[in-house]
Amino acid sequence: MEINTVAPQQVKEMFHDDDELALIDVREQGTFSKEHMLLACSVPFSRMELKIADLVPRKSTRIVLVDGGSTDKSRMAGRAQNDCPVLDILIFR
Repeated sequence: MEINTVAPQQVKEMFHDDDELALIDVREQGTFSKEHMLLACSVPFSRMELKIADLVPRKSTRIVLVDGGSTDKSRMAGRAQNDCPVLDILIFR
């Protein structure tokens, strides 16, 4: 599984291409409720393993994890590899 960091412009471009995209905000619910990206779905990092398979069932779906720079990238990558049914994960900071 490949894990990369993406820039805001790249995320914007992903919304306009033909591939499926899941925009997942992994910050805790309180932080998410104060501010979040339009169309992002809240899946707190602490609950990712319980929810992610239901929200993103297809392995072909690209996932962009939004964390605001608050989660260690290697920790997030390890959790994502174990819990996400995807091929590629992109981290937006």
